[in-house]
Amino acid sequence: MNDPLCHDILPSIPALFTSQMERDSSAVAAVDEHEQLTYAELDLYSTRLALALKERGVGPAGLVAVRMERSVDLLIALLGILRAGAGYVPLDTEAPNARNDLILRQSGAEIVVSKADVAEARSRVPGAADEFRLDPVSSSDVMYVLYTSGTTGTPKGVVLEHGGIANLLVWMRRTYSFTAGNRILQKTPYTFDASVWEFFLPLVSGGTVVFAEPGGHRDPDYLVDAVRRHRITDLQLVPSMLRHLMSREDFASCDSLRRVFCGGEPLTRDDQDRFFAARSASLVNLYGPTETSVQALTWTCSAEDPYASVPIGRPVDNVTVRVLDEGLAEVPVGEVGELHIGGIAVARGYLGDSERTARSFVTDPHSTDPSARLYRTGDLVRQHPDGVFEFLGRRDDQIKVNGQRVEPGEIETVLRGYPGVADAAVLPSPASRAGGLVAYLRMPAVGQEPPALADLRRHLADRLPQYMIPTQIRVTGSFPYSAHGKLDRKALAESPSEPLVPSARQAADAGRQADLGTEAEHKLAEIWQHTLSTDAVGVHDDFFELGGDSMTGLVMIAHARSQGFTITPRELFQLRTISALAATCARG
Repeated sequence: MNDPLCHDILPSIPALFTSQMERDSSAVAAVDEHEQLTYAELDLYSTRLALALKERGVGPAGLVAVRMERSVDLLIALLGILRAGAGYVPLDTEAPNARNDLILRQSGAEIVVSKADVAEARSRVPGAADEFRLDPVSSSDVMYVLYTSGTTGTPKGVVLEHGGIANLLVWMRRTYSFTAGNRILQKTPYTFDASVWEFFLPLVSGGTVVFAEPGGHRDPDYLVDAVRRHRITDLQLVPSMLRHLMSREDFASCDSLRRVFCGGEPLTRDDQDRFFAARSASLVNLYGPTETSVQALTWTCSAEDPYASVPIGRPVDNVTVRVLDEGLAEVPVGEVGELHIGGIAVARGYLGDSERTARSFVTDPHSTDPSARLYRTGDLVRQHPDGVFEFLGRRDDQIKVNGQRVEPGEIETVLRGYPGVADAAVLPSPASRAGGLVAYLRMPAVGQEPPALADLRRHLADRLPQYMIPTQIRVTGSFPYSAHGKLDRKALAESPSEPLVPSARQAADAGRQADLGTEAEHKLAEIWQHTLSTDAVGVHDDFFELGGDSMTGLVMIAHARSQGFTITPRELFQLRTISALAATCARG
């Protein structure tokens, strides 16, 4: 399907960066809200950090963790780790310590690079140690390990090499004509693989990485402002955020945008039609699991597309795509099968987990190369006669939450670990287009008192990142099972269940609104009731415990703005109650 490529001749990311830096070292490589760096400065500071890491014993095949907020210093950290010959392991700055500690133990990373380490490297006085050359990095060296949600209750570390990413970046540079004039907004959290091309595509093209402020990726107001102020040409969004931006009049003023990339969730035909009705920029649909070097297939949308749904497109260069049945036999064109991806993009596997690796990465029975492997995506697709692929859904229970992959089994394991919970199941919320989560609990005995919601949420928050915490938790008497003994998730969603509510809400609804005092509190309560489709809201109720999530939060914020309130997503996540928000938000 694509021309073969010799793995040995692919460059590494540091080599691609150095080649570009030598073309124009004075060009601006990176910008954040406080400073900017030229290619020469990024080269100098990342080299100093690489040397400092090597002095601490870091070298080829090593892994170095990073825990930093989004900034130009983060880019120095990532490039410095790569130039030292190691791979980076990003740690979520908002995740519970227990989860990050687990990742550190599993990865074996003994060094965690922080902002202080970068500051020390930047101020390093050149000496004899700076005279030796850093060892060249190979395309087969590990570039990073990203941890994704795991079905067995623990996250799994996906090991990616430089070659797969270099192949993608070179292909994107050519296909989308990236040059020195491109300015990409780096807004995707670095714990997700969609961030990788935002970091490095500008650096291999002569363009500029513009860093959104920490938390800015959740705030439509900030995103529109950042695109306008920094003259962003290329922007990556999950479709649910694109919908929010398209609903805003000021999005039309982002006239610097040449191209919007969408991925992480299905892009609908309605999304595409609304986009082209308002904008002349290009719209690109991206597809690719973490295990296949970010993007494996892409599709440049057109208003004249003949397809009922937006395709995931065709594979990038040097990527093999096969549609197979359960026995790994090829499925005829036009019929439904599971998508399998091979070629240079395929990850090494899961770090320290040969069993999972063997299940997900299989020998390609249709290749003449005995070493060729395929990754089993779990995604159901159909190939059209013109070679274009269409995504149809999942063959398992995996869920996407705001573009982030979630295995329900990991959350269910944490829920079952709470005292008094006999069983748990997690399903997608039918009311959330962005993929909210609903947890169902079964108690050991009928009539047994369920756990306190606040205590259970603390239990979850101590072990899971925010996006994996269910927005609703319900209690049911029993779980339905199929004739084969498997949980019937569809039947469970339709079975009788009761919401687990905050203890403060156990009082009768008639007395619920008595604690609303100020006019601002009453107005915000009305907005919450409308947004969350609930009859009564108390001044101390938690927005997220009432069933809110990041995307319904944006809807609420937009509604509040129309009523004269200014609330940012960061304030909502931090303050969470009507009482706290009413006391701090400004009136227009």
